[in-house]
Amino acid sequence: LREPRATALIFASGKMCITGTKSTHNATLATKRFAYIVERVGFKPEEHLDFKVQNIVGTTDVGFPIRLEGLVYAHSMYASFEPELFPGLIYRMIKPRVVFLIFVSGKL
Repeated sequence: LREPRATALIFASGKMCITGTKSTHNATLATKRFAYIVERVGFKPEEHLDFKVQNIVGTTDVGFPIRLEGLVYAHSMYASFEPELFPGLIYRMIKPRVVFLIFVSGKL
């Protein structure tokens, strides 16, 4: 869709995955519009759409370089860093359940 800007993956099981929206409101609107498109093609979608947000992505730049080795040493329970496999540190918080990808450049 172009408005709201969204992409849908539609599976044979009937499930749909909407990506690319900037808000929950736009995601629900895109879901209804994709259901209408599926209906126009000849399928009968359910009246009640079981909608839930499963993932939110955000980015930021802290503006200074981050020493990943020091961070993984200080927070070894939550952080993992394997520069041979991936250039970023993976920081997994338990509560709230959040995962950060932290890079030397200062980008998260």
